[in-house]
Parts: sequence; structure tokens; C-alpha cells
Amino acid sequence: RAQGSRVWDTAGNEYVDYVCGLGTVLLGHAHPDVNAAISAQLELGIQTGATNHREIQLADELCAAMPGMDSVRFHISNAAAIQTALKTARVATSRDLVVRFAGQYHGRQALGETLVLPWNDADALRAAFAAHGSAIAAVIAEPIMVSRGGFEPAGGFLGQVRNVTTTHQALFILNESFTGLRIDFQGAIGKYLLTGNLGPDLVICGQSLGNGAPIGALAGRAKLMELLVSRAVAHSSTFHGNGLGIAAGLAVLSRLRLGGQGLYQTLTNRGRDLMRGLETLAREAGLPVTVRGPGPVFWLDLSSQPSREPVFDVPVAEHPRYEAFRLAMLEHGVRVLPGGSWTLGTAHSAADIDLTLSAARAAFAEIGAAA
Repeated sequence: RAQGSRVWDTAGNEYVDYVCGLGTVLLGHAHPDVNAAISAQLELGIQTGATNHREIQLADELCAAMPGMDSVRFHISNAAAIQTALKTARVATSRDLVVRFAGQYHGRQALGETLVLPWNDADALRAAFAAHGSAIAAVIAEPIMVSRGGFEPAGGFLGQVRNVTTTHQALFILNESFTGLRIDFQGAIGKYLLTGNLGPDLVICGQSLGNGAPIGALAGRAKLMELLVSRAVAHSSTFHGNGLGIAAGLAVLSRLRLGGQGLYQTLTNRGRDLMRGLETLAREAGLPVTVRGPGPVFWLDLSSQPSREPVFDVPVAEHPRYEAFRLAMLEHGVRVLPGGSWTLGTAHSAADIDLTLSAARAAFAEIGAAA
């Protein structure tokens, strides 16, 4: 079971949880506002097979939160929303090739014909368009490489993506599956000021929208989203826009608006406090350490040769030192994902950070002694 920032296993052991439902839980597990919204929706029906006024309300609120986005279509997952975004780009441009960046995660399904480039390499991006510009339908990018190193965009890089796609009449798709709503109410659009002419054409809005309830969303500019209205791009699934996910999304946005910028500042500060604390404790234990990320999500690397921005899609195994640390943390009541990715939510308190750092001190000492 799970509640707030904690999870319990079947033996009754309690853990501070930094998995956060694989990035889907932002407000904390079993948040009372989300539970109440879902419970109320259960009495009204889960799936009617028709657009309803709550779905329209949630779409309006998402568009208001994301500058430049005119319309939204809901999906059962962000994996499905990514596929719709790619289909939309290919139909809109009558091209097939999609540029993506090495190491970034866009779901496990096939993306079709793609060209893989190094992240943050503007020269490689320009060269790719010089060679293949007339065939490129879109560039799809995660703003932060949450699942592979925590690398943020270099200053101005996302703006360069926007400029080169505009020049070559290709689309800029921003995949905010992990970062949407978590790093800022406006996601990466707000954090990296991707507004006006720098804004993306399509945005996958964030799996945190449902606080664990299944929902995905694709937002975009009106002329592109009209392709879904006209059915030039197929968008259909039995569970798209189901009532439970929509109800959860409305409750999440309501809570985030109520918390305002102060909520995000607290979330960011706690994440950064945890990052600094982990780095300090690892160094005190004589261990190599690198920490990257904005705070609400970050990456902890305990390799003596820190990972670099990937150039090719090469699978990365969990470093033995990190695996030993992760398992030691579990013994001390803290749950984190394999690999190095950490996720915080608004339910994580200052006391949770203190407990986590206390556990980390013990875990670092144990793996240091073992080494």
C-alpha cells in the first residue's frame, strides 16, 4: 500500500518512496483530493464513450497552463499520446523521418523511421537538416533526460531546435511525459521560457496529470490538432478520455493552482537540498559522486567515470556501486529506482529529506567499507 510519500511492503516495512509510481505520482500516493474526485466519478460512470463536460474543462485548463497550446486530446497513456504526435507530424508535413536524441525515452513502441543525434549538439542538428531537411517531419525531444543521466538542455539549445525546425517547415514535439507539471506548472515551456515563436508545436503533457490514474494528453497548435478533428490522423481507443483519469486530472490541476509558485519552489528546494546532501555524504565516505538535475527530478551517479551525454543508443547497465547503494538504502527504509533516477513529489517533507540523508550516510559507509 502507499500513502503520501511512503510505501509499505507485504511484510509491513515502511519506505520513503522516490519511485513515485514511475513518475506518475506528483501530489503523493492516495491524495485525498484525487481520491475524492475519482470516487465521485465512479458514481457517474467510468466510460460513456462520449465527450463530457469535465473532459472539455480539463482541456481548457491545460491549454491555459501551457502558452501556445490551443487544443488537447486525451489518451489512456502518454505512450499513446507520443504515437499520435508522431502521426500528426507525418501527416502535416507529408514526410516520414523523425529526429530524436540518443538516450532519450519516448516509450517502448516503434517510432518509425528515425535519425538519432547527440543531445545538446546544435552543429549535428544543423548538419542533419542540411542533409535531410526535406525529409524530416519533426524533432522530438525530452527537455530533461530523466531516465539517462539527468542531462538538461544546454543554454539556448531548445530554442535552436525551434529555429531549425521552423526554417525547414518541420515540427517541434516536446515530450513532457516525465517533466510536465513536475518541474513547473507550465512544465519545460515555463522553466526554459519556450514561449511565443520559441514554443513547440505539439506537447505530450505529462503522466503526473493523473497522480497515478491512467491518463495521457497531447496538446498542440490549432492547425495541427484540426487533423485529429478531420480524422486525417486517427485518434481512437476504447479507454481514451476515461472518466477516472479526467477526474483525477482536474483534481491535480486544482491542487497545483492552489499551491501556486510557492509549491513548486518548495519542491525544487527540497530536491536540491537532497541532491547537495547526497553529494556531500558520498564525498565524506570517499566515494565518487555526480548529481545532475533541476531538483524535482535528478540523477545520482556513483561511477568513478561519470556518465556523459549519450551519443548512441547503447544500453547502460546499473553500476555495481550504485546497485549496492540502492539495496542498502532499501534496508534503511528508502526506495529508489535502479540506475540513478530520483523523483520527488509535493508530499515529500523536510523530515523525509532528513531521514533519507540519514539512511544515505549509513548506506555510503557500508558500501565504502565493502569496497
